[in-house]
Amino acid sequence: MAFQYGSDTVLNPVTGPGTDLSLRSHVARGNVLRAFGFSDLLAFMVCLCMTMPLASPSHDDIQMLRHAGASLGLFAAMMLWLRSRGHYRARQGLANQVRPVLTASFLALLGAGTIHMMSGEPGLRTATLTLWAALPVAMLALRFATRAGLEAAGAWEQPVVLLTPAAQRSGQLAILKRNADHGLNAASAVALESLRDLDDHALTQWLDTLGDTPAFLAPDENTQAIANRIASQLSARGDCYYYQPAIGRIPTQNIDLIDYPPADGFVFRIGDSLDRPLAQRAKRAFDVLASAAALALLSPAMIAFAWLIRRDGGPALFVQPRVGKDGRTFGCLKFRTMSVDAEARLANVLASDPALAAQWATFKKLDDDPRITRVGQWLRKFSLDELPQLINVLKGDMSLIGPRPMTLDQQADYGPALSAYVRMRPGITGLWQVNGRNATSFAERARLDDWYARNWSLWRDGVILIRTVREIVIPSGR
Repeated sequence: MAFQYGSDTVLNPVTGPGTDLSLRSHVARGNVLRAFGFSDLLAFMVCLCMTMPLASPSHDDIQMLRHAGASLGLFAAMMLWLRSRGHYRARQGLANQVRPVLTASFLALLGAGTIHMMSGEPGLRTATLTLWAALPVAMLALRFATRAGLEAAGAWEQPVVLLTPAAQRSGQLAILKRNADHGLNAASAVALESLRDLDDHALTQWLDTLGDTPAFLAPDENTQAIANRIASQLSARGDCYYYQPAIGRIPTQNIDLIDYPPADGFVFRIGDSLDRPLAQRAKRAFDVLASAAALALLSPAMIAFAWLIRRDGGPALFVQPRVGKDGRTFGCLKFRTMSVDAEARLANVLASDPALAAQWATFKKLDDDPRITRVGQWLRKFSLDELPQLINVLKGDMSLIGPRPMTLDQQADYGPALSAYVRMRPGITGLWQVNGRNATSFAERARLDDWYARNWSLWRDGVILIRTVREIVIPSGR
């Protein structure tokens, strides 16, 4: 399918001819609205039924009705608040749903506590606490299952029309693919420069041909004006996505808007995201408790892995000098996954194969590395080779979440990102591990580490931890 304006084709299909974008957009959006609303209601009903006996162990109907009535009213208010946050109007990644659901549940708990505070009935207090503690867990679990069902039915994807300069098309398609958690899929693409000469009437006519399909605007400096004209029209019709590239290395965390002169632009104060001592202490406390618990739980498996590795006569652990916080060098622990003569093998391969040498120069890794043992391949597939780094976390050399530990010879390659890197403990997992892993170049990994350090927050660490678990269960980008 292609729409024409004059003699120029301005809309080219990405997914193929015959795609009814408007119909797919309408159906998929309706499915999301109804499915997630139903899943939240189901989670509430299950939790309410489970806590009804707690409200009145003596089966007093009045007590149970008080519990049910107050809970139902608060849940209705909770759903209205979540809807105002876009939860039933637009697709959101699971990570973006966690905080609003937890916040709404906490506020509902405070409301229920206030309602029942004067009752003097311990059953009501127990039922209330249990309900609003269990509800966010149930809601998120059912939302995850609902999302999986929508994906299986092909209803999760939201077709969008990508409006971007022709030279940026492939890059923007890659960005959409990398952020597929939000369900946006470019069904068609438009060269923004081909729309610059349209007057307002002609632009309106062309936008009418999109129907209900949202637009994803990603302009450059030369197409900013036409993108703003399109956005002003589309925002009054429905969804319109606007991609704004990062402004240099300015962080997005800890920014305060201190002035807003509409005619001139924005004035904001940029703070230091790492200058939060209480949050840093909380992060360290979590690292110590979590790493100690994980070591206690996983020690039998780690002993078994060590025995399997030592069968070839080499050591079980591999210790490599890495750069840590404040530029201090520490010994980073890993299960040995390579043969004893790994360095000699690497030198021979790089000298004899120019393609592999080029891959090594770009990624500092090889897709089919001849140095890796059979046991090592299995350990690496599930990131189990990094389990000994829990010891590094316990010692204080590393954190569970942080920048990727860099080798000594990589410091020069990090460039300006090095100053941000050395302000944090490197992590077992981080942005690099959940954004493509081996599919990202070394320069991209450095950029992600730099962004993480400049935009750090405890909440972002929690999101990365959740995404890491998903990567281990469903590996991708290895």
